[in-house]
Amino acid sequence: MTETEVQHPAERTKRRPEWRRRLRVARWRGIREIHHKEVVEYVRGEGTLTGRYIFMTVMSCGIAILGLLLSSPAVIIGAMLISPLMGPIMLMGFSLAILDLAALRQAVISLVIGSAVALATAFLIVFFSPLTEVTTEILARTRPNFFDLLVAIFSGFAGGYAVIHRKGETIVGVAIATALMPPLAVTGYGIATGHFMFAGGAFFLFMTNLLAIALSVTILARFYGFGERHSPKHAAWQNALIVSVFLALSIPLGLSLRDIAYEARVRDVAREAIAVPFEAREVRISDFDVTFPRAGDHRIAVRATVLTPERVPTAEAQLAEQLSERFRRSVGVTLDQLIIDDDMGSERARLAAVAESSFGAPMRAQMAQIEAAAADRRTERELRAAFPFGLVAADINPSARRAVFSAAPTDGVSLSAFRRLEAGLQRNYADWEIRVDPPKLEFAPLVFGGEVVGLGAGHAAEIADIAWALSRWGVTDVDIITFLPTAVAAASFNEASLGHRRASAIGAELAKSGISFTISGEFRTTGDAARDREVALRRGNEIAIRPSPD
Repeated sequence: MTETEVQHPAERTKRRPEWRRRLRVARWRGIREIHHKEVVEYVRGEGTLTGRYIFMTVMSCGIAILGLLLSSPAVIIGAMLISPLMGPIMLMGFSLAILDLAALRQAVISLVIGSAVALATAFLIVFFSPLTEVTTEILARTRPNFFDLLVAIFSGFAGGYAVIHRKGETIVGVAIATALMPPLAVTGYGIATGHFMFAGGAFFLFMTNLLAIALSVTILARFYGFGERHSPKHAAWQNALIVSVFLALSIPLGLSLRDIAYEARVRDVAREAIAVPFEAREVRISDFDVTFPRAGDHRIAVRATVLTPERVPTAEAQLAEQLSERFRRSVGVTLDQLIIDDDMGSERARLAAVAESSFGAPMRAQMAQIEAAAADRRTERELRAAFPFGLVAADINPSARRAVFSAAPTDGVSLSAFRRLEAGLQRNYADWEIRVDPPKLEFAPLVFGGEVVGLGAGHAAEIADIAWALSRWGVTDVDIITFLPTAVAAASFNEASLGHRRASAIGAELAKSGISFTISGEFRTTGDAARDREVALRRGNEIAIRPSPD
């Protein structure tokens, strides 16, 4: 590359209009202030393929894809501060301006390798990431439009100006990286997740921004006198190339912008039209989605969930007909109508007005009843949500303020846990009668140690839980079974034996809850003396409680 020498244009502008003459003079003065050779050498140095360039590309793309996955604009902007792609882009723009094919080849190689490294980085991060949901930041870069082209053009002019005047290159690099690195990261995301439509749209946006920025730099470089020694033929070739590329990019991006504007209008109109079939009823839209046709499908699909006090069977047909006529194309409508009790509000308002009449007292009483009924329904929903374990059945009567929960067997949940749950619900809903029926499971045996006869604190708590469960099951008679250590002990089992005395103490506690009991001793032999001895030693201090068979 060589420094460009520019002749003073005063002689060529004598007969031109005043504004054109002033523009050319201002341009000439600006060109004289630029050290063209230094700028070209600086651009060449920044656009070469180096280890620093590869490292910064990996870092920038890594931060960008994490920001996209987290839907965090702040993190994405942080990635842009690195702006590794600015150097090769500037080199491409200046090489086109001065027609240096060697520099252009160097810039293209740097861009291709950098883009491949960025794609690989984004692919690997997404492939091994537990977060792969499509975010709004990702979607925003999958459908380029004409405004994206304008962003790239302005970024290119800003970048070229900063490089030529050697001021603010880092800040302007953020704008350039904003137009390039996020789309490239989204392309890697689309490949990693199999969303190839996202990958294609994002890569088209990347290429659009790449060419627009490079050609904008070329235009600005030509304005500041880079490449002034080229023949008119070369200049015409450059101008034709730039115009052709911008036109080729503008047409599809303009059509995309038109489609986006049309879809936004359809969404607004469809959302407003949903309430029309429900006339004067107060309705709310919970979920709303509009799907536009793709290749081979010309039908717009509208889907919404409507909260309404009264179902309107013909709402879907009316809305589909209205929207089809409005947009002059087929529109399919799916409405999920959820019935709600919002009519309570209007009923209360009506009764409040009547309460001012001579029937005020009865009306106020009726209003109080409506308020109480609404509160009871809320409490019913809260009670159902407050039961944390599986249920076999739930009988909740708001008018009687009574709730009975039949719990399902749940691994790791003891009788004590069910009993504490009942007590907690009763405390929280003091004006209700709360009952929890635990699952009918076999009680764990009570274990004693040594020659202890009396009940410890742990035994008392276990017996209290058992008595509570028996009362919930409606059981009033149980068998208390002592597992004896030997056959000799079984033969001599009587009221004086240790096991009998322990069982009697347990029975006395159960009797306080109105439960009758029968005590028995049990020793079973299998014929295997060693095994029988092992079982006897293990279970000799255990006492079981079982509901008596009918």
